[in-house]
Order: sequence, then C-alpha cells, then structure tokens
Amino acid sequence: MTSFSRAIAVVALLAATAPGVTAQTPAGGTTVIAPGHIPPPTAIPLGPVRVGIYLYSIQELDFAKHTFHPRFEIWWRWRGDGFDPLTTLHIVGARSTTVVLEDRRKLPGGENYLVARVDAVINQTLDTGAFPFDRHRLQIQIESPYEDDYLQFTIDDEASLLDPEPFSPGWRLTGFRLNETRIRYPTTFGLKERVGDKYSRVVVDVVAERVGWRIAVDYFIGFIVSVLLCLLGYLIHPSLLSVRASLVTTATFTAVGNKYIINSLTETSVTARLANLAVVTSFAMVLLLMITSIICERLIEAGQTERAVRLNRRVGTSAAIGYLVVVTFFLWRALTGEPT
Repeated sequence: MTSFSRAIAVVALLAATAPGVTAQTPAGGTTVIAPGHIPPPTAIPLGPVRVGIYLYSIQELDFAKHTFHPRFEIWWRWRGDGFDPLTTLHIVGARSTTVVLEDRRKLPGGENYLVARVDAVINQTLDTGAFPFDRHRLQIQIESPYEDDYLQFTIDDEASLLDPEPFSPGWRLTGFRLNETRIRYPTTFGLKERVGDKYSRVVVDVVAERVGWRIAVDYFIGFIVSVLLCLLGYLIHPSLLSVRASLVTTATFTAVGNKYIINSLTETSVTARLANLAVVTSFAMVLLLMITSIICERLIEAGQTERAVRLNRRVGTSAAIGYLVVVTFFLWRALTGEPT
C-alpha cells in the first residue's frame, strides 16, 4: 500500500469514528446529527421552515367540554423537496382536525410553498368566573414532531394576522399574537438519546371577549328587578305591611325565575362569581326587606311609630349603598381582570 493510500485510509477511519455523524436526508440535502442523537424517520427541510397563520373564525366555546373551534389558513415556505409539512402537522390538544390542501407550488427561488385550511376543535380550560364579562386567552399551538436539531419554525410576521371581521358570534376577538417557542418534555419518549431535547412550536394567542353588557341585562334582568322592588319597599310606610308583603312576594318569584334561567346555562358553573353574586344579593335583599317589615310592624304595634320609620329609613339606605358597593367592586374586578 502506497503512502497516499494509507493516508486515505486513516482519514476514512477518523471520519467513521468522529463523535458527530453526517447523514444524507432523502431530500438530497445533508444534516449533521449531534452526538447521542438519532436521525428522524423521514426527510427534513434544509434550514428553518417559515410559518404564517390567518385566523378568520373562532366558534363554539364549549364550557361543558372546555373546547373551542378555530378555523384558519396556515402556510409554510421551506427548502428541501422530501419534506411535507402536512404529514407532520400536529396541533397540540386538538380533539379533531380537518385539513384541506388549497395550494402547493415551487417558487422561482427554489423554495417550496404550501397553504391549507384547518378546521379544529382544541382543548382549552375555560374559566367562567367573570361571566358575562369573561375574557379568555385562547391558544393554537403547532408543534414540530422532530427535535429542534432537525426542524425549526420561524414566523411570517408580515402576512400573519386576525381577520378584520372574524366570525365569532357573541364574542369579540382581540390581541392576536404569533410567536415561536421551544418546548422541553419531562419524558424521553422511550429513547435515552432524547434527554433534554426541545421541540419548536408556533403559538397563536388571541383574546376572546364576550359581548357582555347586552347579555348581562338579558340574563340578569330578573335579579335587577327583584332588587329594585325590594328597595322600593323601603319607600312605603312601615304601617302598610300588606303592600310591602306583596312586593316581597313579587321580588321572590322574580328572583327564583331568574335563577332557573341562570342554572340552565353551562357557562354559570360554581366558578361564575358574578352570577352567584347576583343570586345571593337578590335573595339577601328580599330577606332583609321581609325581616325589616316584621320588626317595624312590631314597633308600630308597641306605639313606637317614629322609631319604626327611622329604622326602615336607615335599613333601606344601608341596603342600597351596600348593594351598590358590593356589585361595583365585583363588576370592576371582572372588567379589569386579565384574560383567563
């Protein structure tokens, strides 16, 4: 063997025993597999994959199942003919996903371009504590199935946006944001080589805000009327017990009827603080008027009419002020709180 041949053999041996191995991808490009890593099962892109999203609809926020239903256009731009983003599309937490290919083409610069329409149902914890003024930060997360050594997403900020008139009945969509992050899982998925691996993820953030004032009046009108009837009762002279009793009865039936409406709504679970507050304060006002009327009647029978009138006036004033303070406080918290 000549000296040149021996030198070639030494170089080949060193390359074969090097810590990092160069692997040929099915796409015809090359990628360097880091020490201790394993190659992906299919072709990978040559360089980062550019991703953009156009969100045009969010429907059916289901508070019983804790899901929401987004519809959006998603597109990819990448290099490498063996990679297909549709076969690797993974929406985190999706219960169902329907994908319709709309366009696939080769761009003049050698890039590949693909756009698809996605219709998905995604799991999302929905807190109804501020109902009917609740706001929810909804997330659509597109994750790479491969480690970030092989597939990294970048964001198409220029073209990605929320439709100016999104179709979301009963909701107003705001705060659209799109960013890329890296996720590390606490498991190795059965392969020790995956310890510490991270995965590229595109995250869409949007805030769904309920159109609350109209709904608040529609759903809580019975409680509002009940409280007003109770406050009106304090304007009636304490000696007219029969008239006050009629107001108490009417206010009670009005509050009970409204409570049945609230109980029929899936949004008003035990966490719906405003709904629970409306129920509690309405029945508290009814009970307070009833007790005050009975006490005033006893005072009048004892010949203490002036004392009964003063008590009635003080309780009525305190009830009105207390109700306004409590409702204003909880309403302010609901309107100024962060989206859940």
